[in-house]
Amino acid sequence: MKITVASSLVAVATIVVFYAFAPSAAEVFNVDTSQSKISWVGQNVAGGKHTGTIGLSRGALMVEKGKLTGASFTADIGSIAVTDLTGGRATRLEDHLKNEDFFDAKQFPEATFGVTKVRGSDNDVTITGELTIKGITRSITFPAEVHQVGSTLHATAKGVKINRTQFDIKYRSGNFFSGLGDRAILDEFELDIELVATK
Repeated sequence: MKITVASSLVAVATIVVFYAFAPSAAEVFNVDTSQSKISWVGQNVAGGKHTGTIGLSRGALMVEKGKLTGASFTADIGSIAVTDLTGGRATRLEDHLKNEDFFDAKQFPEATFGVTKVRGSDNDVTITGELTIKGITRSITFPAEVHQVGSTLHATAKGVKINRTQFDIKYRSGNFFSGLGDRAILDEFELDIELVATK
């Protein structure tokens, strides 16, 4: 009988400790792909630039005790669009961005990002995560703003710099090819990320 009582007390104590120290479950907000977007800007060394968008196919943000604790999203490379040109010129550039010189949408139809660390308090945070493009993963860090209104979460990041050569995109890079002159394209392009997510 003593063994049974002792065992019961240990079991009860274990349960109490587990619930006292177990982390609270994070709330999951699913990205609304129709309201979310990624905008991009690419430039050449002469100052010329092109702008466009990339669609999102899915994503989720995790919040615990009112703070962002994690996130992941997937971009549809086949949806790359050019916004500063029209007609055939836009189509030609879009096709070029999707071929082997750049993002190779046929072989790598998706790019992904997953948060590994969130620092900061309130609405202003610094996010570190793993970005995968063309099957190559690199860690990037950037500031972001997060706001929750009711059951909707808004997350934005402006001017996120990506070095394309780290993902084997070296077309007209002055660091890999000589004699390009004004035709050289800057290694870095910028992203503006706007995510709208709901429970």
